[in-house]
Amino acid sequence: MKTSRRHRRSGYILFELVLALGIFAIAVLGLAKSLNQALETANLLKRDQIIRIGMRNFLEEIRRKPLADMSTTSMDTTYGVTYTSSTEPVTLRTTSGSNLTDIYNLTIKATSSFNDVPEEATLSVYVYKPAQQ
Repeated sequence: MKTSRRHRRSGYILFELVLALGIFAIAVLGLAKSLNQALETANLLKRDQIIRIGMRNFLEEIRRKPLADMSTTSMDTTYGVTYTSSTEPVTLRTTSGSNLTDIYNLTIKATSSFNDVPEEATLSVYVYKPAQQ
């Protein structure tokens, strides 16, 4: 019994169709994985931006307070970030040799947890707080 050309041709078409669908499926999975990675990166960048803005707001709020109230802790419950500030006196010498007084190093730490991985960011600035008379 001979196989006709028509049956052999339809076998090749089926093979080509399965091969094309396999290649298409691999391409779609690759694109889906790339999209997922891009979304994770965007979320991470958004979280970093939220922490930076929170640190800047916390800095502006703290540096206007009296020196005794500058060391404090605040919790942002929306994003789960804890901001902690501390001060320490700084001694700076001018070019003429005199010491500058009433200058403090204000350090702000933001601690959070993202995907159960603890993260910490630090901001340090000098502030001038003259002694209250």
